[in-house]
Amino acid sequence: MRSALKKSARHENGGGARRQVNDRRSFGRYSQYVSRARRTALFSFVAALGLVLVKLAIGLATGSLGIIAEAVHSAIDAGSALLTLWAVGIAEQPPDREHLYGHGKAQNLSALAEAVLLSAAAAWIAVAAIDRLTGSAAEIEPAAYAFVVLGGVLVVDAARALASFRVSRDEKSAALAANALHFGADFVSTLAVLAGLALTAAGYPKADAIAALFVAVLVVYAAVRLAARNVSSLMDRAPADGATLGALVASVPGVAEVRSLRVRESGGTAFADVVIGVDRLGGLERSHDVMDAVETRLEEALGGKVQVTVHAEPIAAHERPTERVIAASLRVAGVVEVHNVTVLDLPGGRVITLHARLDAHLSLEDARAVIARLREEITRDEPATVHVHLEPHEPESLTAVVDHDPVRRERVGRAVSSVCPDELELSLYRLGGRLVAVIEIRTAPSLSIDQAHALAGSIEEAVREAVPELHEVIVDVEAA
Repeated sequence: MRSALKKSARHENGGGARRQVNDRRSFGRYSQYVSRARRTALFSFVAALGLVLVKLAIGLATGSLGIIAEAVHSAIDAGSALLTLWAVGIAEQPPDREHLYGHGKAQNLSALAEAVLLSAAAAWIAVAAIDRLTGSAAEIEPAAYAFVVLGGVLVVDAARALASFRVSRDEKSAALAANALHFGADFVSTLAVLAGLALTAAGYPKADAIAALFVAVLVVYAAVRLAARNVSSLMDRAPADGATLGALVASVPGVAEVRSLRVRESGGTAFADVVIGVDRLGGLERSHDVMDAVETRLEEALGGKVQVTVHAEPIAAHERPTERVIAASLRVAGVVEVHNVTVLDLPGGRVITLHARLDAHLSLEDARAVIARLREEITRDEPATVHVHLEPHEPESLTAVVDHDPVRRERVGRAVSSVCPDELELSLYRLGGRLVAVIEIRTAPSLSIDQAHALAGSIEEAVREAVPELHEVIVDVEAA
C-alpha cells in the first residue's frame, strides 16, 4: 500500500515545526505565528463585533426595525466568527490516535451550528417584521448620519466577505466559506435596509419592515445553503465525479483494472483510496511506478491538499501457458527465478519442462521441498507432469581473475569461427578451480531470437568440444 505526498507532508510538517519554534522565540511577531485562516477568522470576529455596536446604536436611535434586524444578524455573525476561530484552530491540529484523518470535520460542525443560529435570527426578524406590517407603523427617524454609517458598513461587509472568500478558497476551509457566505448576505441585506430607510424617508413607513422581512428571507436562504453544503461534507460526499476519476485512473499505463475508488474530503484535504489491478508478472518495482503514476494523476485532478492511498492487486489477464508457469513460480519461496519454460500438450496429457534457480548451497534434501511446492503451484489449475532442471544461484558476487592463457584463447577463437565468422570478443575467467568463457558475437540484425538462440547453442557446443576443461560457456549474441 502506498500513501501519496508522504514526503511532501513530512517536508511541510517539518517546515511548520521550524517556523513555530522560531516564532516562539520572537513571540511578538503574532501574524507569523498564527495561521492565515485563524487571522482571517479573528479579523471577521472583531469586524462583526464592531458592526453590532454601530448598527444597534443607529437602530435604537432611528427606531428602524431593519437596522435592528441587521444588528441581530451581525451579532449572529460575531458568534459565528468566534465559532469559526475555534473550529479552525481545532481543524489545524495534526492527526492523532483517535482522529487518523485529522480534525477537519470540526469546520463542518461549526458551519452547521452557524446555520442553526442564522435560522433562529431569521425567525425573530421575520416575526418582528410581520408584526409591524400587520399593526400600526412604528415611528422611524431616518437621520442623515444613519445613511452615512450604513455606507461605511457596506464597505466593511464587502472587505470581510472578500477576505474570507479568498482564504476559504486557498485553504479549502468550510468554516471560512460559511463566513464568506454570511458576510455576502450581510452586504445584500444592508443594501436592502438602506433602501427601506430611504423609502421610509420618502413617505413609505412600512418599507422598513419590508426590508427587515427581506433580510429574514435572505438569512434563511443562506442558512439552508450552508447546512446543505456541510451536511454533504459530513456524509462524505465525493468532491469530484467518481466516474471521471475512475476513467482517469484507468488511463494510466500499467493499470489493467480499477477495482474500487473512494474519495472524501475533510477540512480542505481530499482523501482518495484506490484499488487497482496490475499485471502479476510486471514485478514489484514496475507496480510501484504504476501506483506513483496513479497518485500523481489524482493529485492533479483533485488539486489542493490531497492524500492518495493506492493498493495494487495482481491479476492474470490474457496470460499464455508459459506465463502462468512463471507466475506460479513467483509464489514459491526459495525459487530465485525460472527460465526455459516449455509447455507440451501431448495425447497423454500436458508436460511442462523448466529450469529453476535455487540457492547453490542448498542440499538436494532441502531443495526437494521447494520443488514439490513449485510443482504444486504450477499444477494448481490444470494437471500436468512437471520436470525441473535445477541450476545453482550464487547470491553473492564471486571473486574472479582473468585467464591469459594464449593457447586456450586461440582454441576457443577457432571453435567460434568454425560456426560463426562474425566479429567476436572473448573473455576467459578463472573462479577458483573453475574456468568460464564469455563470448560476444555481433551478427546480422535480421536474425530472430529463435535463430540467435540456435546460433549461441551451436557456438557453445563447438567450444565445449574444442576446450573440454571449460566449466561454463556464455554466448552473448547481439546485432551488429
